[in-house]
Amino acid sequence: MPLTDDVYRILALDDHPVVLEGLTHLLSSLPDTTCQGFTNIGTLTDTLYSNGEYDLLILDLELPNADGFEVIKDVRKRLGQIAILIYTMHEEPWLLAKLARLDIQGVVSKNRPTSDLVDAVNTIRQGGTSFSEAFLEQLKQVQTKNDVLKSSPPFTLPEGEMKVLQCLSKGMNTKEIAEALYLSENTVGTYRHRLMVRFGVHNVVQLLAAARKYLEDRQTI
Repeated sequence: MPLTDDVYRILALDDHPVVLEGLTHLLSSLPDTTCQGFTNIGTLTDTLYSNGEYDLLILDLELPNADGFEVIKDVRKRLGQIAILIYTMHEEPWLLAKLARLDIQGVVSKNRPTSDLVDAVNTIRQGGTSFSEAFLEQLKQVQTKNDVLKSSPPFTLPEGEMKVLQCLSKGMNTKEIAEALYLSENTVGTYRHRLMVRFGVHNVVQLLAAARKYLEDRQTI
């Protein structure tokens, strides 16, 4: 496929060759999409950092000779714009708690149908995030006493920010929110930034969790 600006470029890392082959074949079959697969973290990062013109990194956390969490931090530090999707069979509470503190765009369980992975990739490609209900529900159970979900802030949000927060809690992306609320995408981005500052969160995972907790608490008042 000739590469153009419209092609969505994916890199995938998994140390199981059979899984990786199926994953790359599946995603490369999507319209205007290329997917390169790697079983070795060194080869992947050499490719990623030497080029940098990739849109999405799909990563399994359980890696030989590497800490998946440190890989995420390093990629985010060096390539701030690339989207990161975690594709893992592990759903332990400690893992979810660590993921909540990282700047990622989605989590998909390997225990789910591959259609969930395709849906997540398409959602992230459109500027959204893809965290399953199970992930967000489990996340609420593993927050520490110092975390953003211990108690919701007592403030009342302005109407515009509240509407954006409600949309975010439903998993809507920036474009969908802009269309639903008749706002520009820049305005939605401004509201989202304000919300992150208000809730004292640093990534979209924490904002989604905080949004759901805040809205739930408002319903009990």
